[in-house]
Amino acid sequence: MVKTEEILRLIVLDDSSNYAETVSSLLRNAGQAVRTERAEDDEDLREMLAQQAWDMVLAKANIAYCSPVDALRIITQTELDLPLIVLMEDIDDSAMAEVFQAGARDVVSLKHPLCLVHTLMREFDDVLKRRRHRECETLLQEANKRAQSLVDSSRDAIAYVHEGMYIYANESYLQMFGYSALEEIEGMPLMDMVSPADHGKFKEFLRGYLKGRTSSDSLDIHGCKSDGSEFNITMDFSPASYEGESCIQIIIRDQALSKELEAKLDSLTKHDLLTGAYNRQYFMAMLENLVGQSGVHGTLLYVAPDDFKSLRERIGIAGSDLILTDFATLLKKQLPGENDLVARFDGEVFTLILQGVDENDAEAAAKKLLKAVEENIFDANGQTATLTCSVGIALYHEDLHDVHELLQRAEKAYRKAAAGGNRHYLYNPQTEGMAEREQTALRIRQLKTALRDNRFLLLYQPIVSLRGDPVENYEVLLRMLDDDNNQIPPSEFIPAAEQAGLMGGVDRWVLAHTVKALVERRRAGRHTNFFIKISGESLHDDKLLPWLRDLLKAAKVEGSYLTLEMSEAVASSNLKLIKPLIDGLHQLRIQVGLDHFGLAPNYANLLRHAEVDFLKIDGNLIRGIAQNKENQARVTEIASLAQESGKKTIAEFVEDAGSLSALWTCGVDYIQGYFLQEPGTEMNYDFNAS
Repeated sequence: MVKTEEILRLIVLDDSSNYAETVSSLLRNAGQAVRTERAEDDEDLREMLAQQAWDMVLAKANIAYCSPVDALRIITQTELDLPLIVLMEDIDDSAMAEVFQAGARDVVSLKHPLCLVHTLMREFDDVLKRRRHRECETLLQEANKRAQSLVDSSRDAIAYVHEGMYIYANESYLQMFGYSALEEIEGMPLMDMVSPADHGKFKEFLRGYLKGRTSSDSLDIHGCKSDGSEFNITMDFSPASYEGESCIQIIIRDQALSKELEAKLDSLTKHDLLTGAYNRQYFMAMLENLVGQSGVHGTLLYVAPDDFKSLRERIGIAGSDLILTDFATLLKKQLPGENDLVARFDGEVFTLILQGVDENDAEAAAKKLLKAVEENIFDANGQTATLTCSVGIALYHEDLHDVHELLQRAEKAYRKAAAGGNRHYLYNPQTEGMAEREQTALRIRQLKTALRDNRFLLLYQPIVSLRGDPVENYEVLLRMLDDDNNQIPPSEFIPAAEQAGLMGGVDRWVLAHTVKALVERRRAGRHTNFFIKISGESLHDDKLLPWLRDLLKAAKVEGSYLTLEMSEAVASSNLKLIKPLIDGLHQLRIQVGLDHFGLAPNYANLLRHAEVDFLKIDGNLIRGIAQNKENQARVTEIASLAQESGKKTIAEFVEDAGSLSALWTCGVDYIQGYFLQEPGTEMNYDFNAS
């Protein structure tokens, strides 16, 4: 499947459609995914530029209502980074000089198709690089702002020194030395705040530090306050940059913050509160540091208890949490090396990093782990239980640079092991590629059969208000059934459906059967609202709205009980399509939501073009939010933006009470996740009790 950012979105400025079709065909034949729209005049061009994002303009020379020079002037007025290429049938020097002087990036001709394709793809690559550069600059500016804010609010005394003179000090530093304003010490020699008795010691240390000859970055001396009094301090030195200027950072730690407390705070940021294993954030950071490094190799294990859902139903959430904690402790005991680690990756899934472990040792470690879990007796407040688990194994080495690829390999291996239970499976890149292609072909066949024979299953998960609204809201989730009626999760069949162009049919199946469930709920006297995901393929289906209208009319139900969700990424890349679609859905009284919302840097801009009713905040911002101040700030910002624009927010993947409390504080309206209830075939959640 082609990623959205790899698709060239091209405006062809021409008074006929011939060139647009020819250029599109040339690009596709060269392997470049492309979406073209034709503008006939300056009015068309302005409207297109205002409605959605584009990558490039290809302007035919000598058309009546908008010359390339006119187009360049319009692009300049929009302040968009949008290269313009001029298409000439016969290239001459005077015409080239005029358009180059106006700002055109190049001139091409259909008489030289290879040159034309090369030029367009080169400019597209340059556009993407410039965008990534701007994104990096924005992220750097934001990071600098956050860093400055942290320095300003720090309890530690922090100062920056250039050539022996103070250029900045935070409030804690000023107070420590008895000054009330930064202006009092700007340009003051650092030596003036050191006791005269320690000047020699300080100079000797500083000379050695600047030449890289000191064994320590810390110095114990006597500081000198503004009133002349002296006190003991420990200065920590490190190279830094302040407002683009190289300098030295000095930190004097707040001694009230004990080493023990620092260790506890450090531990809280790295560990999962329930199990004591490392958390997902720390695990991902460690994996990033290892994968792809020269000379580094090892193993990733993906581990989860078998049939943990049945155990939770039998002994309850509290009991299963105790067993999960013991399970994590048992995993830690199986680590072969002192630098290896165990992390709680997601729910009952744990990931283990075994550094320097090859294929044979990895399988031996997995067998040992399986045996230890199978032989252990777990205790939960007097209730005992036995477990088995399944282990997926993936190897990493210096030639593998993608952390997410490694995780996918480990998860795929785990799924094969879990199919039988109490087993391990090693992912082999040489053989799995062929198997995956065969699996895709199988899934496509199963999908076609499922669409023909209704071999799908709908599951429902409650969406609950944090503001006391008892209305019944359920997310509709889809599973496919194999020949033995085993449920196949969407992660296994959706990619195949997208590849085969079947997602539109899948969406219609879900919508039709959800409306059927809605009719049954209405007959039972229940006022239930359903949230349903639709794919990018349905956005391109111009028959979807009339089909929906007829479906609701035949079922004699109102569209107000339905909310259709599209992902933030799909919506962002289809702005021109979603606006009329949203308008049409609203005319049918169907509400609209944006799913996986909040990850894009410019998510606020999307809301100017998408008049949606709900924002479902991406689970990556919700997991571990109780311990992640940065994610709390992001979610609070999204909730405030939604409230200002009359939209409701939903937090997905809520898994613990700590997250619930944090989300309440952030101002989120609804929550969804395993903390409330797992997806199931029955709609039996007690919304009044919530």
